[in-house]
Amino acid sequence: MSFKIAVTTLKAVLIYLIYYVVSPFVLPFLAFITGLAETIEIFITVYIVLMILGDITAGTIYNCFFNVGKAFFVIFYLLSLAGDSVFMVSYQNFNLTADLTMLYTIAALLGLLGLAKAVMQAIIFMSERAETGIKP
Repeated sequence: MSFKIAVTTLKAVLIYLIYYVVSPFVLPFLAFITGLAETIEIFITVYIVLMILGDITAGTIYNCFFNVGKAFFVIFYLLSLAGDSVFMVSYQNFNLTADLTMLYTIAALLGLLGLAKAVMQAIIFMSERAETGIKP
């Protein structure tokens, strides 16, 4: 159990380090969009917590619950971002308008694949438990 916790902690630290290294390069672009940097940080934090809980409960039915929760969180996060998907940036005589609704919608639909994977893992877990006679 302690090895599993150590590996999970190492994965979480690596993911946060990647975010920490990449964020200074992305933050100047996020300055044009108010509040997006904070929501990305909240997303990273909640996703890491759900990942840690899912890894610690590996081999149990709770792992499937956390994986489904993680998939729903990603889908609802992307859908909430889709409401503010038109970005306008002005610089002197140059105006740039980008509508990212389709991009967010496609990403949310791809999140459904994660949800389907988590549901299939739960079905496989329960069928393996039923075959061996072990209670979940």
